[in-house]
Amino acid sequence: MEYQDDKEKITNAPIATFAVEGKVDDGYEIYAKNVDTQGDRTPEEQEIWEKKSKKIATKFDIHLLAMMCFLVGVNYIDKAALAWAVLFDLKKDLGLVGNQYSWVSSMFYFGYLAGQIPAFYCTARLPLAKVISATCILWGVLMLGTMGCRNFSDMMAVRFLLGMAEAPLVPSLVSYTALFYTKKENVSRTLIWGAMQGTFYLIFTLVAYGLGHIVNHGLKQWAWIYLVLGLISILLGVGWLFLPDTPMKARFLTEDEKVIALERVAENMTGTKGTSVQIHQVIDALKDPMYYLSLLYTFFAMVPNGLSSFNTLVISSFGFNQFNTLLAGLPSSIVSAGSLILWSILARKYGGLRTFGMVLPLIPAIAGIAAVYATTHGNHPKWGRAVAYWLINSYAVCWPFFQAHLGVNFAGHTKRSFIYGSVLIMFSAANIVGPFIFPSGSSNYAKALAIILVFFCIQALIAVTIRIYMIINNNKRDKKFGLVDRRMETEGALEGLSDKTDRENTAFRYVL
Repeated sequence: MEYQDDKEKITNAPIATFAVEGKVDDGYEIYAKNVDTQGDRTPEEQEIWEKKSKKIATKFDIHLLAMMCFLVGVNYIDKAALAWAVLFDLKKDLGLVGNQYSWVSSMFYFGYLAGQIPAFYCTARLPLAKVISATCILWGVLMLGTMGCRNFSDMMAVRFLLGMAEAPLVPSLVSYTALFYTKKENVSRTLIWGAMQGTFYLIFTLVAYGLGHIVNHGLKQWAWIYLVLGLISILLGVGWLFLPDTPMKARFLTEDEKVIALERVAENMTGTKGTSVQIHQVIDALKDPMYYLSLLYTFFAMVPNGLSSFNTLVISSFGFNQFNTLLAGLPSSIVSAGSLILWSILARKYGGLRTFGMVLPLIPAIAGIAAVYATTHGNHPKWGRAVAYWLINSYAVCWPFFQAHLGVNFAGHTKRSFIYGSVLIMFSAANIVGPFIFPSGSSNYAKALAIILVFFCIQALIAVTIRIYMIINNNKRDKKFGLVDRRMETEGALEGLSDKTDRENTAFRYVL
């Protein structure tokens, strides 16, 4: 691990000199003029500051969090639409044979992969709220375009474009959350909007159930699903046009509140928003062991995600018909959303729990997948297998925790964007592989279930390795630079606002 050689470079430097080198953050000057850099706040001052901070966090919850929740929920059900559509003769209407459905599922992630370079540019340089808005609108238009698909080639083309359109969404939303919330708040908010995947899936499974009963009204049964979801996506994108891109542009904050809002996130030491791409930060990322651990975690977490496109087929293999398959899958969403809400409460109460959240929710998932795999042969009660299958969805908690980890444990605008982009390239590759572990025409998907079981176990091991690495690294930094006090915290915030990476900023410590 490389550190700055001289601690005195930080502790004795005047505040005004922190931005001499490199590009400074949009909020640097405001923070430098207003922050108290001398010593700790008095208990009275700290109490007043915390009250104001909580008030601002509440305003962000009211004005922003609901839109984040709708964004994640709608985005997830847009992708789940394929699994619903396949129950209502999509394969028959498009003439899909053999493993063509697997290719249709995977083609989305080829587009996602191709979109990472423009996504890196967008998240590094453009206003995030506007990037999210454009992504939603384009996504909605393509969802509507799916209704016009008539064959395998049409569907492959639209799925590729859908993947490209979504590429900027995850890094933009993770960065956007980190712009407005402190490290402690970040996890609970990420889990709250992450819980919307299961919540919206639950709601719109019932909607899909109803839409599936529409016949003889000009559209195929599956096309109604894409019509409704496409229109909702476009409306959501229009709504995001009116959200602020940074705390300093939040019209619902007073000028004094904007300063406090900036101070809150500046002390995350990851900055707020910059507009330049710095190559040395890419090199910094390539030298960082955390970068490679994050890529490995992503791969082993996402290959099992192939289950999302095949979940209805797996459940139907238990012996359910098409409509009962939808209903039998509903409790999976309850497990997913319920687990995320429970963990958000725990994270809010005990603070963070990022690395714990990246491994502990895998325990019931491993138990569930093991039980389903163990009963693939023989005559076992279908509802018993369904109950075991529901437990698998507790693994959904791990990805939001991992996203929260990415949001606060890497600093430097270019480095963070590069890491998000790299993670999403691995995300794409894993999701391309995922559908192909499910053999076409299988009666029980035993091979796929076994692979997922092994990958869950490896994913848990990598999460433990990440936690151990961060603890060792923090201890080394404490010994070399000293424990982080108020003065060092403020200077570290200024280093973050002057666009220093986590490895360059001596006050930076990993958040576990």
